[in-house]
Amino acid sequence: MAENNNLRILNIISGAEFGGAELFFERIAISFEKNKNISQKVIIRSNEKRFNSLKNSIQNIEQIKFFNRYNPLCKIKVKRVIEEFLPNIVMTWMNRASQIIPSEKISNEVTIGRLGGFYKIKNYSKCDYLITNTIDLKDYVISEGWDIRKVQFIPNFVSENKNGKINLKNSYNDTIICMGRFHENKAIDIMIKSMSFLPGFNLLIIGEGKLKETYNLLINKYHLGERVEIIGWRNNISEYLNACSILVCPSRHEPFGNIIVDGWAHKIPVIVSDVDGPKKLVKHKINGIKFEKDNVFDLVRKIKELSTSPNLRKKIIKNGFELYQKNYSENVIVDKYIEYFKKITRSCVE
Repeated sequence: MAENNNLRILNIISGAEFGGAELFFERIAISFEKNKNISQKVIIRSNEKRFNSLKNSIQNIEQIKFFNRYNPLCKIKVKRVIEEFLPNIVMTWMNRASQIIPSEKISNEVTIGRLGGFYKIKNYSKCDYLITNTIDLKDYVISEGWDIRKVQFIPNFVSENKNGKINLKNSYNDTIICMGRFHENKAIDIMIKSMSFLPGFNLLIIGEGKLKETYNLLINKYHLGERVEIIGWRNNISEYLNACSILVCPSRHEPFGNIIVDGWAHKIPVIVSDVDGPKKLVKHKINGIKFEKDNVFDLVRKIKELSTSPNLRKKIIKNGFELYQKNYSENVIVDKYIEYFKKITRSCVE
């Protein structure tokens, strides 16, 4: 083990090009790097955009080109890194990273799988502990046979408001913002369809994915080109949130809902579908508004209600921001991770 007293963390992700889990990995890896009590090594699947973004903040980072359990060189590489870096904690994100770690201990490291979805638990057989980002996921893991003492719930945090603001086209209209992967689960099609009944609003869609052409077809079908704009992923998300009036999370399935906390942190009112994580995060007309999943007309009603109720808007913004500060800010969540790491490494030594 290393001679200094820093907590040594090997942080590993394969990950897609875009996605909420990938963004949170980047956030927390940078936060760990800033912490004077942590020494960190990061391994990612080859991704030049992610690598270039992280290497400015993270000193010790490597890429693996063919990152999967069927590549023996990938497993050899990870084993060699553990032998050289001698981590106290090996944290693996999602399925692929959790599958390629060694079956046997090398330096008494503690392995932690981090789940942000209802994945197959067999993929985490090499992990000693699991961290989930929702209570529902924790319950799911335990129902699959995991010892309750080895499963910890720690929610995500989001980045602080950077205070910038872009200039929107047609700024005389209120602008709704919708963010996420272009996937069926995100239900961005519902938000687009609702715009036919919201002539006084614009819609800004931030994201990437396989359904982009489908969304463009919907925009053309309903003649929304003047009021609906699709742009790619953006790192300067604060500039867009600060320029918009309402954030909508219309998902059909959403284990947590990072963008909801993004809205709270940027003092923008949120409207969410009544599914999974969002319905647990949001108390109706307290820190957000809920609408019935897949119901275009209910979404339209809720957007109109919020836009014509300034007192409700102020209440939602105030309560959402206070909840963000109390439970989902960077310092609060990073402290929870470090506290848990210390607890489990102590218990393994004892």
